[in-house]
Amino acid sequence: MKTLGKTLLTALLIGASLPAAAQRLTVGTDGVEWLALGTMNADASVAVSQHVSLHAGASLNPWTYRKENPDKQLQLRQFSLWGGMRWWPWHVYSGWWAGLDIRYRVYNMGGIIKRETEEGDAYGARMWGGYAVMLSEHWNLDLGVGAWGGWKKYTLYSCPSCGVTLEQGGKVFLLPDARVAVQWIF
Repeated sequence: MKTLGKTLLTALLIGASLPAAAQRLTVGTDGVEWLALGTMNADASVAVSQHVSLHAGASLNPWTYRKENPDKQLQLRQFSLWGGMRWWPWHVYSGWWAGLDIRYRVYNMGGIIKRETEEGDAYGARMWGGYAVMLSEHWNLDLGVGAWGGWKKYTLYSCPSCGVTLEQGGKVFLLPDARVAVQWIF
């Protein structure tokens, strides 16, 4: 209990020492996710110092396409949550950045490249970097690339609508990630 109290006191002192002028917020949306069959998404961040910002976001894709024709059905359904931090060498929300976050996704995707459909839960960490282009006082274009990896528990089906199970289990994954987002800074 004493360790918890010391940790909380240390966090409070560090938080109180951060400059108040750096307390800026952003909200944004990522165009790359929208291109992924209409995945709706939003994220928000808060600058906690001149060089560090905290981020959180969510994405949702509830759509099934060509459902009336099971031979051509496809989906990239998913719900994701993430949260993490970014380090900015020059100034928060301007220029280069490096980030790390944790991520959880429940998904069902198939019929896009091949007929097999996979559904399951994935969780892990994402490492990435990028550049924020200041378009105006309140608008940014946020560009980033990286990868997220971790563990997924999944079921693989032979097609999007038939329900014939081919495989079940858990395994490690590593996926590329990209970001082209518009952000409002206030």
